[in-house]
Amino acid sequence: MITGFNSEVSYNDIVFHIQTEDRGVKAGRIVTIIYRSGGAIVHRKQIFYKDILGAECMNTAIEEIMREIHEKTINEVRKGLWTIGATIVPKRSFREVITGILIGETSAPGVD
Repeated sequence: MITGFNSEVSYNDIVFHIQTEDRGVKAGRIVTIIYRSGGAIVHRKQIFYKDILGAECMNTAIEEIMREIHEKTINEVRKGLWTIGATIVPKRSFREVITGILIGETSAPGVD
């Protein structure tokens, strides 16, 4: 099981660190944080998955969602969407996230 991903991405000569990690089944959530060079948090996303705890494919599903969210966040930074400010995205259930991905939602908080 992968516990997280870390990437460095530059935009307009600013380096951003993107960290996505599974906080474990007790917390039941995946968190992605974008840090600006120097350590300031620019953006934070939380995806809750307590509604799939114990499912046979749970570990695979969590890993796939982590990859998807991490890659989407990298693309957002490359487009300059998170250059200033700090935003907390509303909490969404795992099912809401999956539904958003399946229907191609592009503006839903916490997914794109």
